[in-house]
Amino acid sequence: MPASTLPRSAQILTGTDRPTIAQIRALMRTARQDVEERTRLLALLQDGLPGSKDKVRTAILALALERHGDADEALDLADKKDPYVQAVLGMVHADLDDHAEAKAILASAAKNLPSVRGELVRSLVAGGTLDEAEKHINGPGLDSSEQEFLHGLVLEAKGNVEAAIKAYEAALDSDGPQVEAAFKLGVLLDRIGDDDLAAEQYLLCADASPAYVPGVVNLGILYDERGEANAAMDCFRQALAYNPRDKKALTLLRDARASRQMYYDEVEEREREKMEKIMRTSVNDFELSVRSRNCLAKMNIFTLGDLLRISEQEMLSYKNFGETSLKEVREMLAVRNLRLGMYRDETDRAISKADQKVLSESIERLELTARHQQVLEGIGVARIGDLAQYSDLDLYKVPGSGQSFIQELATALGAYGVAIRKPEIRS
Repeated sequence: MPASTLPRSAQILTGTDRPTIAQIRALMRTARQDVEERTRLLALLQDGLPGSKDKVRTAILALALERHGDADEALDLADKKDPYVQAVLGMVHADLDDHAEAKAILASAAKNLPSVRGELVRSLVAGGTLDEAEKHINGPGLDSSEQEFLHGLVLEAKGNVEAAIKAYEAALDSDGPQVEAAFKLGVLLDRIGDDDLAAEQYLLCADASPAYVPGVVNLGILYDERGEANAAMDCFRQALAYNPRDKKALTLLRDARASRQMYYDEVEEREREKMEKIMRTSVNDFELSVRSRNCLAKMNIFTLGDLLRISEQEMLSYKNFGETSLKEVREMLAVRNLRLGMYRDETDRAISKADQKVLSESIERLELTARHQQVLEGIGVARIGDLAQYSDLDLYKVPGSGQSFIQELATALGAYGVAIRKPEIRS
């Protein structure tokens, strides 16, 4: 596979510098939640990294793909005294839940490569050795954001929810992205019933690039519990953009659809009953002149429904019904946000396509934020019409995309009568 066609997430495996521990974790997350990218990475593992004889990079790719046997095989050919090699080997054992072996290997690696301490702490927490994990947090090699996050892991494992929340908040306040901290914080806030703040954290997960899918799903669940079915469906669709066969997301999407349909059915029924009541209201219930009432009676107009089905021109065509009576009826209806002929207009109205002139307009007309406009420019979208080739599932996976991007884009397009295409997802 030529270097120019490498999967985007695998670019960290090329070049002179080896991937950082944080980059390895990001690759693991991508490979395990993005089905399309995983397929490309599997092909890369099979073909071999182009122009690289560094077996540890192959091991990193295999680790990300949960091909632990391939990772071990590659590391057997690497220098086991190299602390970086030890770090990757320790991560392999931790990924297999072999935390006793991972502890020994990662502790050895951390002596010469302090940044590995984060992986050591994670493994110790996962293995239940919390006091020892706490001892390895402070010191060189880890920035303040990572240290606070690791403190949060330990405190959460000890059951100290309040202190863990503060630690995760501190991690997010520090320099450097910590999408894991946002997710962990969201879960704890969700647990104590602070849904609004939890949603804020999950939204950070949804706007990350790539998105942190568990946070996206949790955000959808929160929206659904609030009765915001459309927002919930957007979240589940974003999750399915990464894995179309995600059973949990498919089930939640189906339930959200049913919830929305139930809500719409109830709303439509209430609106229908309200309109029927209005339509049955006698015109004699309103303060019209005797002349106007008599004219309406001669035209067989006895209810508001009759007025809403007839146009002004038709009324003026009747004998003795002039502009004065028309003005009186028009004002009576306007007070109630009604107008002559509106019911007939609604039934005859056809949904028109977006104006072709609008589709030819530059995306600058949408007045998106600079960052979101750059997202569109990055995929070659120059005109509003260029968006027709993209569904929401496509756009969710564009670098820099996320819930905020999709929502802003949908709102901006809606002002021009254009909508983002949403292909059917079958569950």
